Amino acid sequence: MDMPLLGREDETAEFEAFLRGDDRVLLYWGVAGQGKSTLVEHLAERCPKDGYVVDLEYTAGKRNPSSDSADAARELLDELAEVLGVWCGTGSPAYRRAADRADVDEQALLTRNITQKAMVIARGGSSIVDSPVSLNAGNIKEPLAHLRALNRSKLVRALCDDLRKADLSGRVLFVDTTERLYYLDEVAYFEAGGGARGADEIGHWFANRFVPQLLRGVKGLKLVLSGREAVSMKPGIRCRRRELRNWPSADSNAYLASRGQEAERFQQAVFRLCKGHPGWTSMLSDTAAILDWSEIDLFELERIACDRPAEEWLPHVFLSRIPEHRRAVVVAAATLRSVAKEAVVAVLAETPQDEQWFESLTAYSFVQLRRAHRQRSSWQIHPLVRGAIHSHLGSQEPLRLMEWHRRAAAYFSRLDDLEEELYHRFCSGDTSKQGEWHRLFQSANLECDYDSGLRVIELVTVHEVREVLLRTAPGLVSHALVLRSDVALYQGRLDDAVFEAEQALRIAREESLVREEAKALLVLGLVSERRSELTRAKELLGEAFDLCLASGDTQNGANCQLHLGSVAARQADYVRASECFSVAARLYQKLGDELGEGNVHWQHGTALRRVGRLRESREALRLAAQKYRGIGFRLGVANALREEGGIYLREGRSRKSRNSLYEALGLYREISDRLGEAACLAELSFLELTDGDADAAHGSLRKAASLYASIGNDLGVADTNLLCAQVLVHQGALDEALAHVTRASTVYRDLESQLGRANCLLFSGVIMQRNGALPEASVSLARAVRAFREIGNAQGERLALGERSRVAVLEGDGDLAVRLARRALQLSSFMGSKAAMAESMQALGIAELANGRTRDAMHMFSAGRTLFEELGIDHQAQEVSNMLLLSAAAL
Repeated sequence: MDMPLLGREDETAEFEAFLRGDDRVLLYWGVAGQGKSTLVEHLAERCPKDGYVVDLEYTAGKRNPSSDSADAARELLDELAEVLGVWCGTGSPAYRRAADRADVDEQALLTRNITQKAMVIARGGSSIVDSPVSLNAGNIKEPLAHLRALNRSKLVRALCDDLRKADLSGRVLFVDTTERLYYLDEVAYFEAGGGARGADEIGHWFANRFVPQLLRGVKGLKLVLSGREAVSMKPGIRCRRRELRNWPSADSNAYLASRGQEAERFQQAVFRLCKGHPGWTSMLSDTAAILDWSEIDLFELERIACDRPAEEWLPHVFLSRIPEHRRAVVVAAATLRSVAKEAVVAVLAETPQDEQWFESLTAYSFVQLRRAHRQRSSWQIHPLVRGAIHSHLGSQEPLRLMEWHRRAAAYFSRLDDLEEELYHRFCSGDTSKQGEWHRLFQSANLECDYDSGLRVIELVTVHEVREVLLRTAPGLVSHALVLRSDVALYQGRLDDAVFEAEQALRIAREESLVREEAKALLVLGLVSERRSELTRAKELLGEAFDLCLASGDTQNGANCQLHLGSVAARQADYVRASECFSVAARLYQKLGDELGEGNVHWQHGTALRRVGRLRESREALRLAAQKYRGIGFRLGVANALREEGGIYLREGRSRKSRNSLYEALGLYREISDRLGEAACLAELSFLELTDGDADAAHGSLRKAASLYASIGNDLGVADTNLLCAQVLVHQGALDEALAHVTRASTVYRDLESQLGRANCLLFSGVIMQRNGALPEASVSLARAVRAFREIGNAQGERLALGERSRVAVLEGDGDLAVRLARRALQLSSFMGSKAAMAESMQALGIAELANGRTRDAMHMFSAGRTLFEELGIDHQAQEVSNMLLLSAAAL
């Protein structure tokens, strides 16, 4: 198979099944650049009989629309009649006769003059004018549209009559780029009755009139349609549907290797940038053949993507199909995000030629009525059409475009529509209201309204704005990209967060913007922290803090210290963590930043939870929630409640844990935070498992996995698979649990998550131990110990040592069990976690008991019970007490 068809094996197999089955229509759709046209050409060659491709895009080698006709449907019918007639071997005589008659009818209507008697009546009823008036062809709109609608029906009937006796079994007609049917619709709205009778938009006519009639009238013929949008077929037509998706990394790498680009680092960079999009991957590969790949400008790549050859038909063909006196209105409207009559007038700064100009504009099918974010109806030009016209104006008439944006900004300023005003100001390079833009984003951020926040960021980062601002205010673009990266981080889209932050970092370094460089490094550090790449996180955050000191950026310096403290806590360096939290708290207090102060309490609370100081942790989290409630930051409150629920569960207080977790879950759903909701459901599954309801725990985890998948958080999906394995182990379904661990391990390997892979080794060892495969369990757990040690994860290493000690007990190797348990206890002491020390003492007691040292075991059990009681973990204290009693009885 040719390289451009990588990853399309499923589509090819489905096409072959389609040929064998009873379905009549096969629909392929996907965003620009997915290789739809290439796939169609490939499938046409695989037809058992001739396959014919009708490409609806006009190219140099095809007949262009005639100058006196805008009926794209007629041209489509002419081409189909030609190919279907060739297939039948008889031509299409009935169709040709009908077409000739249609041309005569239309020409007669266009050329003749109509004399009509017109009368104007004064208010009193007297006649002012009563004389014949001549109407030329330009006035005859409704009759022409009505005639064309009738002619289309006659032509389709004639075509079907020609083909009725033909057997077209095994023949497939491919219609490529079907979106042209919708974007090139002629105007079908007229004042008389609201529209010409039967004059459907071409896209609707094709799917709901032409295709059903053709399939009824032609025996054996099958259709394959491809375009950027799924064509809505009339009910009753048997059809298959498939959306084309991006390549997986293996196909992307194979394609690049076929082009001579085999460097692994380059392949990884391309996949991270293009996310497997075939068109973008191909363009970047072409660029890399000319430039040194390390110097490729990402914005240049985006510019190339916007100017793909597939888009070039718009300015040249699309605008030429619109009457000349309407073009200025369409082009002016394309500069607006929401099309309103008064706004277009303001942009043009003059009244259009006639009274019905706006009705004519909104009659085009590419001008769509949509519900805007403020719950008011608005007209919007289809993004493909608008983007192409905007790019055309920017390259051909930049001064005119700038002037139109300035007029639009003044218009929206009078309406107090700040978002629209800012968009047009930024389009013209005016950043005088940059502070208002930042205030809008902060307001959305505090409300956890991600959609609004991203919409505000887009005012700066959308292509047409960014091109202008990179020349006039590169710092603003860099800052906006950092904010977009930050939102992606909040939502758990870590690859997107890295992509945006690296773009921001490149701009900041090129323009010597130290503060923006520090912000970008901060976000990259946070992503590394989220991925448990703690050493790299510490380096990035440290570098960011040094830049903040150099530039006097106190706010971001405090943020760096806060997260350096969090990293130190995860590395079990609690002295360093406490110092960082103290510095951050002082800086936030100096700035009067209550959100920052709340964040310090929250991070401190989570660090205290890790070391088992549960009461102090709850107190810190209570202070955090109090700060968050005071400023209305619901996400912060939800996070604090979720942590609190986990602590209550650790203490064995199920009712309080349930109350906290359900309150947090309600808040996450209220603010539509799917990442937080998923994490809360995962925490809730522990509670349900503790209560003995494994089915409920499974249900919570399934919901969590679905939420993670909906935001593209592969790491979260893998983590949920591991938690599902834990539930299955509890239920005794060990083989199924191992399958979940294997799936998670594959994802962790693709994501290069060392922590995830170490956790998989730990879980695999536990499952093997339950299965009785003790030698295999011992090997897996030993590998887990090494993996956790390599990434400096003391908590994971402790758990793996404890589990390996249990395996040694079952194997009868008491000395090894004791050595392993003592190493786990040493790690717990190093971590300073009383909870970890108590659990390690319990494990060491079991090992000593197996080794025949009952008194030493009793000493460990007694010390562990004391710590559990001190921490308020009563259920584990009772469990150790029972072991102590059994040990005493054995003396």
